[in-house]
Amino acid sequence: MRCPLRAKRAFRIAAGCLFILLAGDDALAAPAPLLPDSYRRLFDAGTANGAFNGVAIGLIHGKEQQTVFFGNGAAKPAADSVFEIGAATDVFTGILLAQAAIEGKLRLADPLRGLLPSDFPWADADLGATPLVSLATQKTGFPATPPNLFPANADDPYAGYREADLLALLANVHGKPAPHAIDYSTLNAGLLGLGLARLYDTDYPALLASKILLPLGMTHSGFDDPPNLLPGHALGQASRHWHYGALAGAAGLRSTLADLLAFVGTNLQPGGSSLRAALLLARQSRADGPAGGVGLGWDVHELAGDEQTWPMVWRASQTGGFSTFIGFRTDRQQGLVLLADSVVALAPIGLAWLSDEAPPAPPRAPYVPTPAQIARYPGLYRLLDGSEVTVRASGAALTAQVRGQPEWPLFPVAEDIYSANGGGAVITFVRNIDEISGLLLRTNGIYVNAERLTVRAPRLPRAAIAIEPAKLSAYAGDYLLEAGVLLRVCASSDGLVAQFTGSAPTPMHAYARDAFADADGVNLLTFQRDENEKISDISIELAGGERKAERVHWRTP
Repeated sequence: MRCPLRAKRAFRIAAGCLFILLAGDDALAAPAPLLPDSYRRLFDAGTANGAFNGVAIGLIHGKEQQTVFFGNGAAKPAADSVFEIGAATDVFTGILLAQAAIEGKLRLADPLRGLLPSDFPWADADLGATPLVSLATQKTGFPATPPNLFPANADDPYAGYREADLLALLANVHGKPAPHAIDYSTLNAGLLGLGLARLYDTDYPALLASKILLPLGMTHSGFDDPPNLLPGHALGQASRHWHYGALAGAAGLRSTLADLLAFVGTNLQPGGSSLRAALLLARQSRADGPAGGVGLGWDVHELAGDEQTWPMVWRASQTGGFSTFIGFRTDRQQGLVLLADSVVALAPIGLAWLSDEAPPAPPRAPYVPTPAQIARYPGLYRLLDGSEVTVRASGAALTAQVRGQPEWPLFPVAEDIYSANGGGAVITFVRNIDEISGLLLRTNGIYVNAERLTVRAPRLPRAAIAIEPAKLSAYAGDYLLEAGVLLRVCASSDGLVAQFTGSAPTPMHAYARDAFADADGVNLLTFQRDENEKISDISIELAGGERKAERVHWRTP
């Protein structure tokens, strides 16, 4: 006899209820994990090999939220651990700009000069005409590094950069390139943050807290170094925290997983937020970047789905010891926060998860060469075009210097492979059996071979002579080497200190009248005098290549 359909349905319901009763509370309370096993294996592998020190992960899918933490022992972070979030700060500066526009304080197309006094002494009128939206979308053509950035400690390069330095740059820099492609610079959001603070007659940290952070409930985010700020790590070693001074609007924010997860959640469901309009305005794509659109601080990728496209909104960053990824997509109501207290590429992981793709390969363990391994590489190398590269070692530090150029610190990537200039140059040392016989230099996508001429870096020490301290001050000043690069010379108690833009200072001693050398005698400064015996310019010899630099006197606005 066949059961009626209604009886079958009742049986299924009863059976389901019986199963739930037998299974207990776990069947009701245990949602499916939002982090797939394949991604968990990635983070386990990266933690085991040392690529990750500690990782905090926050995931949102619809109404579900989960947090996951990776790390060994004390290295495992918690929900209230504080991380540097670097250039992800741009997102909050972009929302601040959007809110100012909504309040009627400005328009996105307004020029930068509108945020400074009307009598500000701009060196370049085009500079003052830069639209605010171009600052927020990284489309200004500003150099990546402020020309007048002279860090006291290269391990925390922006810490001493003051508002006076930023204004001095605007009052003295000429020849800003016309807007073209997206090109990241800390000057963009840094200038925007400074200008917005002046618009509201306050400082940037206070403005961001009152207008954005507190309304979003981000009460554990700010610019100080709280006790629960984690130590950063790079190349398997502890690193200094980075501070951004007057450029705080570009990269200075610290935050927690709980705060950033709440922030992503509000972006997914902004309806009840007082910042709803600003959040929506900030994530509208306004420029084309290298890998998609660019909003006010956000990267925006269009993904196909349901016979239309949907935006995937994200931002990733690295500082000297931390890495960040924040992103979301509204079509699936998915959000992700990845925070690491080590320098590692999180963007490929975050984008793969949001795109519902398989994870990338786990990051490799950091390569940390010993002093004995570093000692293999020093020497003089000749490139095919006849120019030379000098490689020097000092303990665990390795540097390279192309003739006529300032010295580059080299950072290990793998055995025999080192990067420099923020990744813009890569040197691969070439072996003949077990001896280093040359190197391969890659810059701007071009590869050049070099043979090794000597097994030691040239050293031509020059005997120091004494110069009266009062006379040393005549040499002090700024000298323009090329667009965007200055040489700053300061007098010290026993000689001079020379420092190129963004580089560490180098002590120089006098070996003749108007002539100074570094400790190895490789980099030389020869000062030129005019008819009145005043210092007018300088001849700079860098590893055998001679450059001229004109003395410049920057105005103080």
